[in-house]
Amino acid sequence: MKNILSVTSVLALAGMAFAQQPIITTNYTCDPAPYVHGDTVYLYTTHDEDNAEGFVMYDWLLHTSTDMVNWTSHGAVASLNDIQWSTKTNGAWAEQVVFRNGKWYMYVPIHGNGISVLVADSPYGPFKEPLNKALVWQRQHWNDIDPTVWVDDDGQAYLYWGNPDLYMIKLNEDMISTSGNIVTYPKIKDYQEGPWLYKHDKHYYMAFASTCCAEGIGYAMSDSPTGPWTYKGDIMPHSSRSNGNHPGIVDYKGKSYVFGHHYQLWHQKSDKMGLKFQHKERRSVGVAEMKYNADGTIQKIEWWPDNGVAQLEDFDPYKRVEAETMSWGEDVRVRKSGTAGNTVITNLTEGKYTKISGVEFGDVGAESFSASVLSVKRASSVTVRLDKVDGPVVAKAEFSKDGLVTVPAEGAVGKHDVFFMFAGDFEADYWEFEDSKTAVPQGPFCKAKLNDPEAKCNLPVVGAKVEGTANFIDFENYDVGGAGKAYYDMDTKNQGGEYREDRVDIVKNGDGFAVGYTQKGEWLEYTVNVQAGGKLPFELSYASGMDNTGVRLFMDDEPITDTLALTGTGDFDTYGTFKGTTTKELTTGEHVLKLMVTSDYVNLDWIAFGESEGSAEDIRNGTTGIVPKIAAGAAGMVNAFARAAGSYRVFDLMGSELGNIRLNAGATLTDLKAGLKTAGYQGGAYVIRNAAGQTLRINFGK
Repeated sequence: MKNILSVTSVLALAGMAFAQQPIITTNYTCDPAPYVHGDTVYLYTTHDEDNAEGFVMYDWLLHTSTDMVNWTSHGAVASLNDIQWSTKTNGAWAEQVVFRNGKWYMYVPIHGNGISVLVADSPYGPFKEPLNKALVWQRQHWNDIDPTVWVDDDGQAYLYWGNPDLYMIKLNEDMISTSGNIVTYPKIKDYQEGPWLYKHDKHYYMAFASTCCAEGIGYAMSDSPTGPWTYKGDIMPHSSRSNGNHPGIVDYKGKSYVFGHHYQLWHQKSDKMGLKFQHKERRSVGVAEMKYNADGTIQKIEWWPDNGVAQLEDFDPYKRVEAETMSWGEDVRVRKSGTAGNTVITNLTEGKYTKISGVEFGDVGAESFSASVLSVKRASSVTVRLDKVDGPVVAKAEFSKDGLVTVPAEGAVGKHDVFFMFAGDFEADYWEFEDSKTAVPQGPFCKAKLNDPEAKCNLPVVGAKVEGTANFIDFENYDVGGAGKAYYDMDTKNQGGEYREDRVDIVKNGDGFAVGYTQKGEWLEYTVNVQAGGKLPFELSYASGMDNTGVRLFMDDEPITDTLALTGTGDFDTYGTFKGTTTKELTTGEHVLKLMVTSDYVNLDWIAFGESEGSAEDIRNGTTGIVPKIAAGAAGMVNAFARAAGSYRVFDLMGSELGNIRLNAGATLTDLKAGLKTAGYQGGAYVIRNAAGQTLRINFGK
């Protein structure tokens, strides 16, 4: 066992820009199925449970990398629970995932019940089953395991599988149906299981786990994706260090790699606990660079190299980096959080750490370090060290509550391995460094900046009265400054795809915009000009399809309200208002207003502080010049629409007449909504028509 890494020897590798074995340490992983898409390797794996003696496998995991050394764990993307037609509760065995025609297809065995297929719009899932039955199932035996799929240059797709025999069937272009009959191949010498079909240059290859036990990795070659297959020997010889194996092979950024599994993580954990190693099915994925001879045959690899493979590119710290990105993690785990693909590292206590290899800080170096933390249970910290666990400290972030913590950084210059040492009890979502180039000061935003980054924006006014446009703070106009300074959004994409190009989720709202897809813990900041001190009333416009949601307001990080309990408005397109008063006296001058989301799923439109005649919503929709949410032929002013007293006809959005309401002359938007409610109309969207034939669309909540 001299080649098995101990924890001590792992630490000795600090500073080398190489992968370590195993490459994934957040879970026991096995049956690697790498897939290259764009500039990323998507590594799908099976998952041995921590307490497994034999095979205890419930789900399939995903990890990604762009440098082959630092990997981001995305947690489970599918599980046996997603196979609706099967009652299997154990046996999430070797899978493979391929991309075609905008969809991701996952092929999984249901041991004893054939092979199923799952489909997703994203590599991160969620994967759903389209067939509600097995794709292939030879009911006379239990050999239908270990699927592998290849889409050839002409568009024909092939599905191979099998232990101890090798089978093949053609897939149709939809990738969820087959054509022709199952082909059974003659026995390939040393073939046991885990086939992996791929093409390199002009040759087709069938790699496989060679005869148990112990297993190595063998391969055969052909001039056709359908064979015949000619045995060529070992990629990796049989080794007593591994009872099992399972190859996955890809070409990536000019190099070729073979993935497989071994038991090194369990060896290391046994060593750390002072236990004599005993074989259990707690496997871990390894990788080695693979090279070809001129005739296409593969050069033999004796065993997984201790230092894995070389890092393909320097790691850029000047961006948001998910905390679950690492080349090594000591006793850390991940859990799913928020949208598909997002995870956090959890249960971070004293002595645990993560490592990023080959981080390039540049000649100027980092000026600050930020860490987004959550589930903080007591005073905690992240200490950032260079090159080893007791290396020079460049930053230390201390905290006792959830949020984003930013501290100065010093000494992070040039290229280093970076260790994040944890203390306390908390979880971490992401981190990032800033240098003089990436540091962006916080400042106001307005629509003019969409076309001219140098445009000057007036600050929203917090006054004694709501008098016009300047008094409204539109939530989509959060400050310039970037993630962690002007906003905190948990996912990396603008889910609504509207208005601004950074990661805050902005949706259409009539002729305007709102912030949507919110999650608990997210926040937005706005530089404002407070012209009236004291405790001020305010009105906030929001929408939610949930019964109860909440937000809280802060000024210069000091709370100015309790948590605001927002009742549901019926759906996410129906906006209502919340009226309240600050619990703390405001002081005049320039300040930063923060809105913190305290529960999931509330759309945020605007807020206005100060007294108003009727309501701020009436001013917003009728007298400020802001375009109201009305039908195309409407007059544009609510008071002009309801100029005369009398009966007004009410229609649904399909044009069906529902009845009428009585209004007094000069009715406001609030009066219109009250009239609908009094007449018994439920919350929703309606079109009202006056005697002149003008129409006005009205949204109001339950």
